[in-house]
Amino acid sequence: MDAVADPIFLLFVLGVLLGGAMLRRRWWAGGWALAFGLGGVYLLSTAPGMNLLLRPLEEQHPALSFPPAVSAIVVLSGGENFRPARPVLNSLPPSTLARVVEGVRLFFALEGKPTLWFVGGEGFEGSGVPLMAQAAWELGVPKEKVRWLTASRNTWEDAALVAQHLSGPFILVTSAFHMPRALRCFWAQGLTPIPAPCDLRAAAPRGVRSYIPSVQNLSASALALREHLALLWYRLQYFSK
Repeated sequence: MDAVADPIFLLFVLGVLLGGAMLRRRWWAGGWALAFGLGGVYLLSTAPGMNLLLRPLEEQHPALSFPPAVSAIVVLSGGENFRPARPVLNSLPPSTLARVVEGVRLFFALEGKPTLWFVGGEGFEGSGVPLMAQAAWELGVPKEKVRWLTASRNTWEDAALVAQHLSGPFILVTSAFHMPRALRCFWAQGLTPIPAPCDLRAAAPRGVRSYIPSVQNLSASALALREHLALLWYRLQYFSK
């Protein structure tokens, strides 16, 4: 029932019906154009199509189940969405929340010894403290163990900013789809991060349901497409220099 109530599924069925009506009336150009568009939407909104885009990104680096001893853990922001009177953890988008939780998990796995760095993020207006840092405090990380850097605007600037404060091995936490680009940025700064990808979105096979269009799959495909384009842009803008 959940699958057939998904808005993308309903719009796809409506589009198929509309396309069939157009072809029956011999509106060939419009009918075939709609069919081509529906085919693209179908591919991107099903699990197999989403996996085609996500897995080449997510499977480059395995999850870090047992972290090595390091002096720092660096967590990259995936955006923040502060609203007054909203709990801090509810103000973090899914990607950012997953990164914070993974950073905190690794922090406690290392018995609270490393410093936990949060890079990026807007923070409360006027406070200068990113929501990620505040979320870590709420999850039990001592305030004296938390650091943050908020002057960067993209992943390249994240790496450049971290290079001004850290050297030697450290753990780098970000979404699995974002990890390949993040690592290349940090390597370009002469840093040696240990990847700890999280927020994995590629789907396991689920039979017939994997082939039913869904908003969740389409959203993940959009993230993967954006990341592939960002990698191309970074190759031209930064990595080729």
